[in-house]
This record gives sequence, structure tokens and C-alpha cells, in this order.
Amino acid sequence: MIRKGRWSTAANALSKLQFKQQFSSERMLILDQVWEKELGHFSKHWVLEGVRRGILYVRVKSPTAAQELQLRGGGIVKSLNKYFKKSWIKGIRPTRKKLDDA
Repeated sequence: MIRKGRWSTAANALSKLQFKQQFSSERMLILDQVWEKELGHFSKHWVLEGVRRGILYVRVKSPTAAQELQLRGGGIVKSLNKYFKKSWIKGIRPTRKKLDDA
């Protein structure tokens, strides 16, 4: 049995996809702007690579920087999420590679 109202046109699907991508790019723009502000001098050692499913991937310059990132991760997540209406950052993971290489 086909329920009424479950079908959508290609135009509706495309507009929903564009809205979702626009929302995601707005969040990334805000995140990029507040990254240095919130991290201060640590931003020299941590480079924001990207976000996948709410997890921030941060390229670190040394094992010591990775350990420091893990220790401060919870506080960083809280301080970054305060700039958004809804908290969407769940955690932080250090990486030594660029995301394209992984």
C-alpha cells in the first residue's frame, strides 16, 4: 500500500539537499572563525581538518600536541558548541594525516 504524501518531486528533493548543504557550510564557516579565538596559542599546534558525523578531526604537529588535545577535548567541545543554536560537535580526534590521505 502506498501512503499519500510520501512521494516528492525531484525539485523538492534537490531543494532539501541544497538546504542541508548550506546549513552544513554555515556551521563550518562559524567553526572556522571561532577555532582560533577559542584555542588561542594552541591553534599553532592544532589545525582543524574537518568534521565527520559530529567528530572534529584535528591535525596535530607532535605526539605531545595530540595528548594535550585529548586532555582538553571535553572543554574544547563545550566552548565551540556554545556558538551554535544546537550542539552538534560530539568529540575531537587527533590525526597526523590530512583527511584526504586517510
